[in-house]
Amino acid sequence: MLLELPQGKRLIQLKNKIEAQFVTNKINHINAYILAGGKSSRMGTDKGLLLFNNKPIVQRIIEQLSPAVNEVIIVSNNHEYEQFGLPVIEDLIKDIGPAGGIHAALSHTQTEQTFIVSCDMPFIAANAVTYVMQYATHSQIVLPLFHGKIQPLFGVYSRQCLPKWKQLIERGIIKLQEMVTYFDLLKLDNQKNELFHDLLFTNINNEDDFQNALKQL
Repeated sequence: MLLELPQGKRLIQLKNKIEAQFVTNKINHINAYILAGGKSSRMGTDKGLLLFNNKPIVQRIIEQLSPAVNEVIIVSNNHEYEQFGLPVIEDLIKDIGPAGGIHAALSHTQTEQTFIVSCDMPFIAANAVTYVMQYATHSQIVLPLFHGKIQPLFGVYSRQCLPKWKQLIERGIIKLQEMVTYFDLLKLDNQKNELFHDLLFTNINNEDDFQNALKQL
């Protein structure tokens, strides 16, 4: 079931409350999981470990998440990620892409809500992370919209999603855009929110993406 944000006066009141809090509040009851599946066939290397302005992309992400959440955990089958001094857990169900990473995160987390982000998004910002997390208790999954499309690798997932998530995988349903529609999904339309600019959702899929992203520095 898809849920839209409440309308009218109630929406305005909710957004005003959130916007007044998100700048400085650390969400202590939410952990963040970075999905760093491993070697990318299109990049030929592990995207999260690519040096981006002399710093691994995943390190940039860690620096933005750390002020906003209780703990940062990396989901990866690559032990090189242990160099960042954070917990690293492996996929429990391998070779199914980010669906497996989210399954591992939901299986591991001790918090009711979990923030999920991909390892190849070098321009994420702590204030945008916190803004999304402020809506965490309003639905099973909270995802921002970008140009009208939901962003399943930058959002909050409830631990309650785990049983159905596993069932979907067992049924062969592993595309995130489809999987999230089986849950109570809150879609955040941030078209007029300056926190959610075009660069925020930039991800690195191939060498051209990487070079174009470097030009934005």
